[in-house]
Amino acid sequence: MGTILWTLWNFDILAGNAVFSCSTARVNFRLFRLSLLAAAMPLVAAADIKLPDAAAPTEAAAKPTLPPAAITPVTATPPAAAPVVPVPGPSAAVPASSEPPLEIRRAIAVDEKAPVVSPPVSKIVFTRCEVPAPVIAITFDDGPNPDHTPRLLDMLKARNIKATFFMVGRCVVTWPHIVKRIADEGHEVANHSWSHPLLTSLGNTSLDSQLQKTHDAIIKACGKAPLHYRPPYGAIGMSQRKRIHEKLGYSTILWDVDPLDWKTPRNSKKVEDRILANTKSGSIILTHDIHGTTVDAMPATLDALIARGYQFATVSQLIELERETASTVVATAPAPVPLTPEPTIPVVPMSTLPPETVAPAQPAKAVSVDE
Repeated sequence: MGTILWTLWNFDILAGNAVFSCSTARVNFRLFRLSLLAAAMPLVAAADIKLPDAAAPTEAAAKPTLPPAAITPVTATPPAAAPVVPVPGPSAAVPASSEPPLEIRRAIAVDEKAPVVSPPVSKIVFTRCEVPAPVIAITFDDGPNPDHTPRLLDMLKARNIKATFFMVGRCVVTWPHIVKRIADEGHEVANHSWSHPLLTSLGNTSLDSQLQKTHDAIIKACGKAPLHYRPPYGAIGMSQRKRIHEKLGYSTILWDVDPLDWKTPRNSKKVEDRILANTKSGSIILTHDIHGTTVDAMPATLDALIARGYQFATVSQLIELERETASTVVATAPAPVPLTPEPTIPVVPMSTLPPETVAPAQPAKAVSVDE
């Protein structure tokens, strides 16, 4: 290559001699020199290019390579360490894949259990029950009464209605045969204290005695233990109701329908109208089987309730229906259903209380609890 350039240089020197004094000849000779240079350039380029082996083009075409920026060197990691996955830079060219992306889901262990929904908290005070069906409970207080309770039992039996009787202890020991009939005919027996006092005015010792003596008397009369109690006048303190629940397992049963059948002058039609106007599904109806006007109102009242589609249950049955309904709602709902808070039980002033309505016991027929 050097020889060629040297020769062309000498030709250029010759063009400047007197032999080549003609300007036209000088130009033509320089054009000839440029053509030689043009012809020699491919040979110069070929001398600087190093071609790959014969198999290289085929292999390179078969295996395309990523640009250098897309290649991340992988270094060896200790066996205990988690593998390090290289992440290409933003400018890296990642080849497109024809396969659809995989959906990654969390694996559930075989022994993994579904979250447990806590059951509803047990209530110990009821004024009514939350039930979907038209079911109600009718209750009778202050008995048994030798004149009116047997007549009432005949009315209930004729209509296949089960009721709950909250009985006073001193009446229980006076007429135990009526208590036994109440239980034998499928009605529920319940505690209404021994002598119908205002329980909020009693100490713990007197409170325990009022309920325990009545509890024992009911068991002796009919062989069944009461599960609930109703405080006289509906008055009971919060600490008292908790104490009673802990000692005897009793629930406090109040009411949401009160026909005021104890008020004078007593009227059977008013009793019927007030019950029909206020009763709804889950209601607990308060009445007194020691009043003749109340018992007289029962046939028309019960028939009207049946005509409206109501079904009768004992208090325990109504409470159980509410608990079953609440359990079903909790099991199917995405979140626990809050329970209705327990009602606040007012303390009734002594000045507003009705007169004593309990039938007087007959000492000659009284049966001692200790017998």
